[in-house]
Amino acid sequence: MEIPCLVRKRFLNVSFLDGIMETKQGVFLRESTGLVKEAGFWDAVSINIANMSIGAALGTVGFTLAVLPSVTGVNLVYASLIAFLLSVPQIIVYTLLTTLIPRTGGDYVWLTRAFGPRAAWLVNGLVMAFVIQALAYYALVAIAGVFQLESVLPILGINASFNTLSMISIAIALFAVIVITNILGTKYGIRLMTVLTTISLIGLIITVVILFITPRSMAIAAINKLLPSGYTYSSLASSYKGPEFTLSGAFMVIPFFALYVYPWLMAGPAIASEIRGRGAIKYNVPAAALITMVMATIGFEALYRSLGFNFVTAALSNPNINGILNYWTIAMAVSSNNVLSWIIGISSVTWYLAILAYGAIVIVRYWFALALDRVWPSFFAYVSPRFGTPIYAHAFDLAITAMLIALTGIFYGTFTALYGTEVGPLTYLALVGVAAVLIALRKNRELSGGVRTALIVSGILQFLVFIFLDYEFLAYPQIWGGNWLAYGVELGAVVLGIAAYVIARSIYLKRYGIDISVAYVEIPPE
Repeated sequence: MEIPCLVRKRFLNVSFLDGIMETKQGVFLRESTGLVKEAGFWDAVSINIANMSIGAALGTVGFTLAVLPSVTGVNLVYASLIAFLLSVPQIIVYTLLTTLIPRTGGDYVWLTRAFGPRAAWLVNGLVMAFVIQALAYYALVAIAGVFQLESVLPILGINASFNTLSMISIAIALFAVIVITNILGTKYGIRLMTVLTTISLIGLIITVVILFITPRSMAIAAINKLLPSGYTYSSLASSYKGPEFTLSGAFMVIPFFALYVYPWLMAGPAIASEIRGRGAIKYNVPAAALITMVMATIGFEALYRSLGFNFVTAALSNPNINGILNYWTIAMAVSSNNVLSWIIGISSVTWYLAILAYGAIVIVRYWFALALDRVWPSFFAYVSPRFGTPIYAHAFDLAITAMLIALTGIFYGTFTALYGTEVGPLTYLALVGVAAVLIALRKNRELSGGVRTALIVSGILQFLVFIFLDYEFLAYPQIWGGNWLAYGVELGAVVLGIAAYVIARSIYLKRYGIDISVAYVEIPPE
């Protein structure tokens, strides 16, 4: 079911690439994307699970706890459940809109078509803020992956320490390998992402079992060996004074889950036109969201069951310890088995690689969709006849991400430096909620009463949730990475998106007498 076409395809289209002009009939760059349906149900679910970054959240939560003004009552299990409940409206919106409008670029298509030509300049700015933040996130994930590798190697008997240059080089190399795999074939990129996600999930399940079944006395003995000199289990556990849960404490870390986990449902929808089967399109979002909620929540609960709330809270919030002690290193130590330690160590790193693998697929689809609408040059939507992939978009993706990795490593030295870029995507996702309401109102005769009501109510709630999250990030910049690098990246992205649209529209109007905003009243081709 599609939004009715308001303007017929009667314009002469012209695409540009540094002076190379090509003319085609139709509103869009071409009448089909040229992409192939390569993703099955588990591929679609896996890409969403990778998008929601369970393993990275479990491994890096200590860095956030360390900068909170207080960790009193910060119970990660309850916080995870609350964060999931806040994401339910978005799950409903994305499930329904993916089913109604399954197109490359997902929420970019819904948002631009709902707001239409008059707001196209603003929406393009926010879309670019979302895209650039995603690249910034991949930069911080690549760096965090190197940190994770550095933390697990000593437990495996390998002494290794990475300086800034080696950290940056390894992070860029990891992403480059993944991008090259995608350039060689979309099916290879999707299979790589699915394999990495599956291995990561299996590793997570193994850690949960180990932490639940190992007697606490044995877990404590193992952890005492892992702790640096001057710290013991008893001293850390006794240093925490306070309740195991307060509502204010749980809400204090809701932005952490917004940064890593529950809002990031757009990977499956972004490749919807490449997913095989109506059921896979319809159910990939809720299936991935439920799996993520269960595994993330049970992971934090496993930590508390194994070592106690007091110790976990005190240890993870201690900046002298949380570089050594995290979910994965704890599970490796508690396993007391060399083979299991290797499996856990590998899976802890593959979580970060899975995130990079999904990113290499998804963000390119946004570049692609922008080019298909003729806002960006046509080479972003060029599909190689040999490989069947948008090779130039992938190369551009790699170049920008590599630059952000280098900037983060050199100027700030920590992946948390780019947390503040979250403000742009949160605003973008708030407007996707508004888009859901507009689409429901415009399609009131085509949708059943239940679907229409669900879209309107869920869209309004999604808007309110993301406005609240925006406030949290802006109100506490010292916690959530409010710095000139992060804000500068997002502001520059908004300006870039607006400028790209305004310049492209001006060129088409002056040279060819056509208005590219016409694209925003039609659903793009599959």
